Amino acid sequence: MDNHEVVEALRRAVLDLASNSPGTELTVAAVSSAAGIPRDDYYRYASSPMQLLAEALSDELLTAYDEIDEQYDAEEARSLRVRTSMEHIAKWARIYGGPMRKELMQALRRTLATSFRIINEEDLRSHPELLPAGISPADDLAIEFVAAYVTGGGMAAIEVWVDDAEPDVERGLQLLTAVSPLPKRVDVSKAPVEAVEG
Repeated sequence: MDNHEVVEALRRAVLDLASNSPGTELTVAAVSSAAGIPRDDYYRYASSPMQLLAEALSDELLTAYDEIDEQYDAEEARSLRVRTSMEHIAKWARIYGGPMRKELMQALRRTLATSFRIINEEDLRSHPELLPAGISPADDLAIEFVAAYVTGGGMAAIEVWVDDAEPDVERGLQLLTAVSPLPKRVDVSKAPVEAVEG
């Protein structure tokens, strides 16, 4: 196996172990055995099972973002990235809401917060009428500030949503849209779902 194949095997193994036995502690021995990779080789590719799991989840989400950006115009892509994020979290809810929640939510926050902040900044720059009163479209710091503020609230809300026994994507999207202090130009509930399947 080449390096890429080894990393992919380790990521598949850690996702499988974490999703099938979310209450079980992940160990290097368990992950390397499930991946068919000698334990001695494991540390050439990952520092810990938690780091490997966080990277596997983050990479899946970022790959989906790239695919969306290639297929859709900027406005549709923004709404699809939000939907894709919620679908990703719902898909892996047993892992995100399990005993590794704290560490994984921190990793998810790093991945999502950057993307969501960029989405919010793009919305504000593309549609200055969405800016709160008193903020100029030329005020970059203010736009970044507002986008970060909205993103922080969205992330906190998602962490509450993932606690549900079976997080409902449509309900989550409705709630995010309803509580956002910024009017939405794109209805995430009507975004084309086929772009994020598979």
